[in-house]
Amino acid sequence: MLLAVALAVATLPGGLPATAHAEEVVLFRCTDSNGALTVQNAPCPAGTTQRIQRFAAPTAAGAPLATPAAPAPGVTASSVPPPAPPAASSGAPAPAGGAMLQPAPLPVLQGGVQTSVEAEGTEILDSDVLRQQARAAAEAAAGTTAAAKAPLPEIYQCEGSDGNRYLHEREPAPPHCVLMTVTGLGGNTPVNAAGCEVVRDACEAIVETQRCNSWQQRFRDARGSERFAAPENKPALAAERARLQAILASSDCPIP
Repeated sequence: MLLAVALAVATLPGGLPATAHAEEVVLFRCTDSNGALTVQNAPCPAGTTQRIQRFAAPTAAGAPLATPAAPAPGVTASSVPPPAPPAASSGAPAPAGGAMLQPAPLPVLQGGVQTSVEAEGTEILDSDVLRQQARAAAEAAAGTTAAAKAPLPEIYQCEGSDGNRYLHEREPAPPHCVLMTVTGLGGNTPVNAAGCEVVRDACEAIVETQRCNSWQQRFRDARGSERFAAPENKPALAAERARLQAILASSDCPIP
C-alpha cells in the first residue's frame, strides 16, 4: 500500500522535479570613444569598451501542463499531500504574465576589447545617466576635461597707416606718431625739417575659430625676437615669450 502511494505521488504534476535548466540571455554593451552606447547580442568590435550582462531567460507564460497519470487503485486525492509551495525569490517581483530577470556573475574577458564586469542590476535599456558616466570616464582617461581649460583671450588684427598688419591684444591700439614731411613757403623743403601726425590704427577682433592660430603666430613672433635679440634685450623678450606660452598652456590651443 505504501509503495502504491509513493508511485502515485511521483506521477502527480507537483511531484515532478524541475530538470530543465533556464537558458541565459547575454547582452554586450559597447561604448565607443565618443561615449555612444550600443546594446547587442554579439561581442563588441575592437576599440570599444565592452560590458557583458547575463540574465536567466524568461520562461514562456501559459505553457501547457503535462497530463497527469491516472492514480493507482485505492489511492484517493485526499490521501495525497499537496505539493510544496515554490521557494520565494530574493529578487524583485516579476511583472504580471512574465518572469523575473536574474543577473548572473560575469567574467572579465581578455583580448582586443576592453571588458568590465557589469554591476548587479537588471537594467537593459540605456539612459542619460549611463551616457554621462561613459562620457565622464572617457574624459578622465584623456587626463583632463574640457572644463579645466580656459578660453583664449580676445586678440585683434590692426592695420597701420603704411598698410602693414599686425596682431595686438588690446583694442583700440595705442596712438602713435607718423612722420610727415614739412613743406616750406614756395614749395621748398627746409633741410632737416620734419613733423609727425598722431594716428590710431584701425583694429578688428579675430573670430573665435581663428583665435588659436593668431595666438600661435604671436607666440612664434615673440620666440623669434628673443632668439635673435641683443643680450641686453633678451630678459624682457624672454619674459614676454613666457607670458604668451602660459596663455597657450592654459587653453586648448597647443603650443607650436
